[in-house]
Amino acid sequence: MNIGSISIEPIAAESMGVRSLCTLIRTPDIAILMDPSASLSMRYQLEPHPMEYRRLLKVLERIFVSARTADVLSISHYHFDHVRPGFTDYRYTLSSREELQRLCQGKIVLAKDYRDKINASQRRRGFYFEKDVKDLVTEIRWSDSRRYSFGNTDLLYSPALPHGPKDTRLGFVLTTLIEYDGKRVLFAPDVQGPVAQESLDYILSLSPDAAIIGGPPIYLNKFEDHHKTAALHSLHALASRIPMLIVDHHLMRSSNCSEWIASALDFAHYHNHSILSMAEVAGLENECLEADRKELYRKSPPCEAFVGWTKATDEYKAHHLPPL
Repeated sequence: MNIGSISIEPIAAESMGVRSLCTLIRTPDIAILMDPSASLSMRYQLEPHPMEYRRLLKVLERIFVSARTADVLSISHYHFDHVRPGFTDYRYTLSSREELQRLCQGKIVLAKDYRDKINASQRRRGFYFEKDVKDLVTEIRWSDSRRYSFGNTDLLYSPALPHGPKDTRLGFVLTTLIEYDGKRVLFAPDVQGPVAQESLDYILSLSPDAAIIGGPPIYLNKFEDHHKTAALHSLHALASRIPMLIVDHHLMRSSNCSEWIASALDFAHYHNHSILSMAEVAGLENECLEADRKELYRKSPPCEAFVGWTKATDEYKAHHLPPL
């Protein structure tokens, strides 16, 4: 998808079968890989289905190919579906320290400052991320509230915004505005709708032509009804003001995501605007594999060796690839 001379290429997302919102954004000046990671997780008391592991392997290959072409890696926060962990984990991320270092070598990294406006978990992750890559990257710039120019392309990073509702324990995220030749594309992961009013106000103040929005986690019991209502009202507001919305991520972990977002689609249609998933932008059918996990296990039962692996200890699974 092109917004003027800004190219948006979805790399990975829940609608494409994994946990991620990884996006390659190009202008005539620069290529930026946003949140270059993907992961899986336990759901319905089931480990990811073999199809999900195969998809994750395929997606990670795409992320590494995209990283080779990118000038900049941008990291909004330190959850592992947004940044690769620097340790071996074959259970949910298929990661290693060597892999992270290959990904980042020679790159400019624009990242959330782990020293300020962050929770304890992400502070630790950010500290170890810097330790793992600082001698290999061209530079790391802590980017909260910062503006950068690359030729005629401007990047504007937000202040730290809540990872969902105000006062959430999940910490903070950064959004990134990419501007070239009067066109604006916003990357806003994990704002969850947005559910926080300050996040909505900030996004609307930027007047983007297109926005990639992390939708709300309506599948979680702790995401309360008033949070769902606030997130939906925010999507109505965005749909009426922003010509192209790309809504994905947490929302697409729910099997009823289409029904939930239907009223926002109506708002967009009324204003001659559009709401699409990442898969739809990529010209693909939605494949929300995590949301469909029970059905995957029913229709395509895993082999005996895989079932045995799922019953092993957490430590064993972290250090041994699942038999696919």
